Amino acid sequence: MTHKSDENRFAKLPVLLVAGLASLATPAWADAVISGRITDPGSFPVTGAKVVVFDDEATWSVSDTTDSNGKFSIKHAPCKSCFVEITPRKKGALAAALIDDVSGKVDRRFLIQLHHGFSVRGCVTGADGKPLKDIVVKISSADTGEDSSARIHGGGAAVTAKDGNYELCLTPGHKRLTIINEKYPSLVKHLVQKFQVTSDGALENIVLPDKHSR
Repeated sequence: MTHKSDENRFAKLPVLLVAGLASLATPAWADAVISGRITDPGSFPVTGAKVVVFDDEATWSVSDTTDSNGKFSIKHAPCKSCFVEITPRKKGALAAALIDDVSGKVDRRFLIQLHHGFSVRGCVTGADGKPLKDIVVKISSADTGEDSSARIHGGGAAVTAKDGNYELCLTPGHKRLTIINEKYPSLVKHLVQKFQVTSDGALENIVLPDKHSR
């Protein structure tokens, strides 16, 4: 059960990415490119996976879908850094992946191999219990003793639906969940929690408090 609690080089990074990201504002200009290829554990191309680039504050996003060879290419606006999320099609059990702290000023190319994972779902609400829509739920590995490429496993991002719900496919292990709120000015902008993934399951509801109550 789930419990709460850098074309400079071609980096071979085992990874996974997320589905159902929101329609955030797309930047009007772009000058850097993130491109690459996504494969499954058998090194076969993953077709139709959604690849999204967010700036660190999740105020804009741009996306692409992998072709029949598993390839993608995304131009994005200038930024200091960003994160890249990959969401395979819902059929199958390939986990979502997250490449965090990506330099935003240069072209990068990645080879990403997705891994199998578990389905994790949850809900974000306000203190009054009402569900919160369009909240970014960003998950990364919190396991210690792993190198940075290994920590790509099991991360991802999702945007809450009208009912406040989100769902991700994650690899097992300790995770860090970060809430990014750009929609509700009266509520806190960021909230961090930790939990562990051991199987399919649901997390406790995440309550986003009023910014003046902390």
